[in-house]
Amino acid sequence: MDIKLLRSFATVALLEHVGQAAEKLHISASPLSRQIQQLESELGITLFHREKKRLRLTEAGRKFLDEVTPFLQHHARLTDYGRSLTQANSGRLDIGYVEAAIHSRILPDAIARIDQHSGSAIHLHAMRSQQQRDLLEERALDVALLHTPPEKGDWFLQKKVLTEPILLAMPKVQAIAVPTPADLQKQRWIADHAHLNLAARARLLAACEQAGFQPNITFEVNGPLAALACVEAGLGFTFIQQSLASRVADTVSLVMLPWLPLEITLYAVWRKDDSRPLIRNFTAALNKVDRKRSAERAAGDYCEG
Repeated sequence: MDIKLLRSFATVALLEHVGQAAEKLHISASPLSRQIQQLESELGITLFHREKKRLRLTEAGRKFLDEVTPFLQHHARLTDYGRSLTQANSGRLDIGYVEAAIHSRILPDAIARIDQHSGSAIHLHAMRSQQQRDLLEERALDVALLHTPPEKGDWFLQKKVLTEPILLAMPKVQAIAVPTPADLQKQRWIADHAHLNLAARARLLAACEQAGFQPNITFEVNGPLAALACVEAGLGFTFIQQSLASRVADTVSLVMLPWLPLEITLYAVWRKDDSRPLIRNFTAALNKVDRKRSAERAAGDYCEG
């Protein structure tokens, strides 16, 4: 099956119009129509309902598109991969990341270090740790930045690239100068929805229980910025990574709890058989950024934001 036919099919399916699809593909409408007919003939199915000038996918067409789309994406990745095997900073790099990688700026700063050279195409994909692990195995991601890496084995390499303290965020009108576990037991808490990261929720609750209190989680949100907005509104307490301190409003108080062993940890994970120079350069850039931040924190002159 000619991949050109698949690209034509996917473009027509997206635009639902032969003329517009032909313009995007830089061909005329007549040969494009013949390509779609040829593909339908090869498959023995009808892919589109013809409605005047518009085309609508049939049920079979929708199912076929579900398979064609990831195939075309993988074909593009293979093409870029082949071109980048011997070039240090060229080719395509698909990076998965959790929010903490952006808030800490380790991801954008690392990209900036390798993006000084032309030829690289970097695609970022926000997703949870488990999704990243799955897509690494499927070769749909090149590098994952996540909280919970895969178990060590023969397939992946991994490096810890960030460790960052956790701060307690409180509404200023309810702020406690030196919070104790008994103080925190009495408060309402804001946290990520449990289903978004079961492992992170379990670590949080275990650390709190070990410290002597159980958070009364009354509001569940999607992400630390949403949690901070709820703290600003006086809806409760939450924990944030130190990198977010510069985004905190004047109505919020922050304090570090030396008796609560909580921190944000990020790992970079990639496939052991991916030896492209671009992968090596990116992971090296992550390490340089983390070392620079650690040195600045140790010197006391690190300023978030």
